[in-house]
Amino acid sequence: MATISSTGTSAPADGSGITHSIYWRDTEAVEPGPPLAGDVRCDVGIIGGGYTGMWTAYFLKQADPSLDIHIVEMDYAGAGASGHADGFVTPTIGHSLAGLVHGFGTERAKTAYAVVGRSMLELDRFCRKHDVDAELESTGYFSVAASEAQLRLLRRDVDLAEKIGAKNSLQLLGRAEARERIGSPAIHGAFKVGGALLNPHRLARGLARVVRGMGVHIHERTTATGVTKENGRHVITTPGGRVVADKLVLGTDAYQHQFSGYKHGVKPVWSYAVVTEPLTEEQLAQVHWPDREGFVESRNFIIFGRFTKDNRLLFGGGPAPYYYGRDMAEDKYMRRDASTQFLRDALVRYFPAWRDVRIAYSYGGCVGMTRDFVPHVGNTDDGVYHAYGYCGNGIALTHTAGKILRDLILGRDSAYSNLLFVNRKERRFPVEPVSWMGARALTALLSFQDRHPNLIKKQLV
Repeated sequence: MATISSTGTSAPADGSGITHSIYWRDTEAVEPGPPLAGDVRCDVGIIGGGYTGMWTAYFLKQADPSLDIHIVEMDYAGAGASGHADGFVTPTIGHSLAGLVHGFGTERAKTAYAVVGRSMLELDRFCRKHDVDAELESTGYFSVAASEAQLRLLRRDVDLAEKIGAKNSLQLLGRAEARERIGSPAIHGAFKVGGALLNPHRLARGLARVVRGMGVHIHERTTATGVTKENGRHVITTPGGRVVADKLVLGTDAYQHQFSGYKHGVKPVWSYAVVTEPLTEEQLAQVHWPDREGFVESRNFIIFGRFTKDNRLLFGGGPAPYYYGRDMAEDKYMRRDASTQFLRDALVRYFPAWRDVRIAYSYGGCVGMTRDFVPHVGNTDDGVYHAYGYCGNGIALTHTAGKILRDLILGRDSAYSNLLFVNRKERRFPVEPVSWMGARALTALLSFQDRHPNLIKKQLV
């Protein structure tokens, strides 16, 4: 089987029959739009045609249809993290609920979670209103424990969720009850989290069609080669022309480090996933999983599983490597055999009945991580706006970030513009090689805690 990569090149299967390209890209063909040709002047220029850039344009156009907005995207809209996400629509802000509550306090966390929860609901409404077939299933998902130590983490999270107002919606299920929902011998307990599963690629492509219909200009295959300021306006230089804008939005997440002033604010780390061939009706009957909810294992390097619309199993997570110098080269790191084996073992551990199901896809992609494990949204004094560092939980958060950026750009003092991660002082990553050495050390420590939770009980991140 051959697939089309984000650059339009063939990504054939290897000798094992596994295709090392992103599964979602095979679910809807992409014909990128024309690149920028010539110079344009506009009210708002956006670099990055992912969820952040497109939601910002969408909410700005809703607020003021007269705004002239141009987005430049080096590949096609949704080609980056937006399109290779694993499709969990979650309320999680940054890395974890515990980290957010401990870092910012109960009340501020409660407000932030309520706002992101609203975005989760609005995503479903958006898809229905605009006839976007994002394969959205409003099933929610389970946070699960695969050991007694992880059960303690679930109890902690239930307690924290009660403190931020989720008291009536969370119920910790014991082993027998949890296995009635997902029939896995690995599960020791679980609680249900509101949310959804969707196809991130199809959501991104649908969002692109909607914002184009609102009059937003998306210049695909258009790389921003430079950003300057001339006569009080921001100038985005590309190979085909310039975008001259009153306001500039940098919505590039894992790529944000490539811009002046942001180099040490975000790290691109690699997240990996495997996707099986479609399960037959006979195979599906081997495991009791009646409502198709996804699940996330409670650990530092989470492991998660879900069905796709065509009844494939997607397993993802595990160690998330960082490569020296913020290297994001897909041709070097899309395939990682150690991750394929790790996720294959996790699949068999959860569902031994499916041990012979063939892996059809194995791939990786970059997500943006900040040093304090929360996103950062804000602006500078000279009209540059940014949002990045979703830490792998960006589908609902980018929707919220689009509203924040709308209000900041329009000068609104609102609940969105005052959220805990807006215009917050950032902790920066050190220079190389210290940054690379620190990432390796932290990865080793977090992995050790995952393997030996009783030896390190303190919350590390």
